[in-house]
Amino acid sequence: MKKIVVPEGLPKPTGYSPAVRAGNLLFISGQIAENAKGEIVGKGDFEKQVRQVFENLRAILAAEGGTLDDLVQIRVYLTDIKNLAKFRKIRSEYFKKDPPASTLIAVKSLIMEELLVEIDGIAVLR
Repeated sequence: MKKIVVPEGLPKPTGYSPAVRAGNLLFISGQIAENAKGEIVGKGDFEKQVRQVFENLRAILAAEGGTLDDLVQIRVYLTDIKNLAKFRKIRSEYFKKDPPASTLIAVKSLIMEELLVEIDGIAVLR
C-alpha cells in the first residue's frame, strides 16, 4: 500500500506527489526553494534557497512523524558547482551526525530559471 503525503505549509503540487509513503519508506520528490504561497524564496541567494529546501524536507518528514535524521539518501542538484562549499557548510548544520548517503549533481538548469538547488530523498520512518 502507498500513501500520498501532502503536508500543510507547502505549496499544493500539480501533477505529482510531494512524497509517497510505502510501509516505513518515504520517497520525497525534489524540493525547491518554494514557500507555502508558491513563491520562490531567496531569488539569487543560494544560501537562502538551500535553507528553504531543507525546511521543506523537514516539513514533509514531520507530516509523517519523521525528522531529517530519518533520511537515508538525498540527491542534490546544483546549477553552479561553485556553490559546493556553501552547500556543504549548510548541509552540516542540518545533519549534525550520521548524514545520509548523498549524490550531488551539477545541472545546467532546473525547472525555473531562478532556482539554484533542488534536493530529493528517501527516508526510513519508525
